This record gives sequence, structure tokens and C-alpha cells, in this order.
Amino acid sequence: MGLAEITPGISGATIAGLFNVYNEFVKIISFFSPSQFIFSFEKIREKINLGFLVPLILGMFNAIFLAVNLINYLITNFLYEFKILLSIIMILAVLKNCLLDQKLIVSGKFPFHFLFGILIAFCISLTLIEFSYSNFASPLKILFLVFAGFLSFAAFILPGISGSLVLVLLGVYQEVIISLKNFDFLYLSPLILGLLISFLIVPNEIIKGFKKNENSLRVFFSGLISGSIPSVWLHLN
Repeated sequence: MGLAEITPGISGATIAGLFNVYNEFVKIISFFSPSQFIFSFEKIREKINLGFLVPLILGMFNAIFLAVNLINYLITNFLYEFKILLSIIMILAVLKNCLLDQKLIVSGKFPFHFLFGILIAFCISLTLIEFSYSNFASPLKILFLVFAGFLSFAAFILPGISGSLVLVLLGVYQEVIISLKNFDFLYLSPLILGLLISFLIVPNEIIKGFKKNENSLRVFFSGLISGSIPSVWLHLN
């Protein structure tokens, strides 16, 4: 999931779904939503599976901070093969969602959800609009980084759309990667604030959606993943 999140085009949530940890992951982090959080050690112990969450988070952070150079190496030396690999992973995630996690006859009841997901992701993938972050004044840069953090975490938690792609389109991806490599947390602090705000809001809304429309939402996510495949080929270079 960490490797996916620093790679424009593929979402960490797509990988989570492929390894059957998506629902559990979102369920745990949704516990921290202000609308339902109760500070109680008994509740925390009941709702949070540390044996699941701690290794997952450690793996993600290790990948983000230690594998930046690996991603750069693959992009520089094996770009075409890397794009093929990511595309195959995304296709497998779609097949798993629509054929294995639920029966095809169930998935087939929601063709418009699938097409709508494809349309949204496809439009994002093909957009030619990229913000020129360097042209912003300093106070606006801080607010813009908060906004970028919010959107990138929202994208991270949605299977299909890549958080890194959002940073690319907002024009801050290169600066963020450089700051990660240099451990420049001062620069990253507004981005982290945006991530935190999104963390407190978005997962709970996804859980609500799953409780109401799990089958159709899974098909919609599959559409998002399918529509994001072009972004691997257009934005990963």
C-alpha cells in the first residue's frame, strides 16, 4: 500500500482490496471519526486490532520512506515494464472485486455504477490541468498543501484513484517526494494537517456507504480502478 501511494496512477486502497485488508483497515480508522470516537481504553481495545493495524502501518511507512529511490529506479530503468505490472495489478483487483468478493450475477446488477466510476477516474486521468504550485505566495502555499493533503488521503482511501496522482495534478508531487527523501517534516507539516483532517472525516463516510450499499459500492470502486489505468500510462514518467 505504501509503494502504491508514492506511485502516481495506482491507489493504496486498490492494493488493500487485493490483499483482503481494505474493509478491516477502513473500519479501524473510521473509529477515530469525531462523530463516533469515545476515549475509552475498553472501546479502543474492542475496536482496534493492533495486531492487524501496527504491522500494516509500519509496512506502509517503511515503503514510503525507504522505497522512494526504488520507485525512481524502476521508473528510470524499467518504466514500460513497471507500467504493465501496475496495470495488471489493477485489472486483477477489478476481477477480484466483481467475480470473487461477490458473484458476477450480483455485480452485473450495477452496470451504471461501474460506468460512473470509470467516467470519474477516466476524466481525472485524462485531465490536462496541472496547478503551478511554485507560483503561489507563501501563505497560499500553506493552505494549498493542506488542501492537497486532504484530497490525497481521500484518494488514498478510495480504491482506484491514486493519492500521488492527485499530488501530481496539484503540482506538488515533486516537492513532496523530495521532502520525504530529505525528511523535511517542516515543509510537510501543512500536508500532514490536511491528511489528518481527511483521516477524521472520510473513512467514516465510506463505512456508512458500505453498510447501505456494499455490493453497488464495490462495483463503483471497480469502475474507479478501471478508469484509473490510463493514468498509469499518462502520468507515470
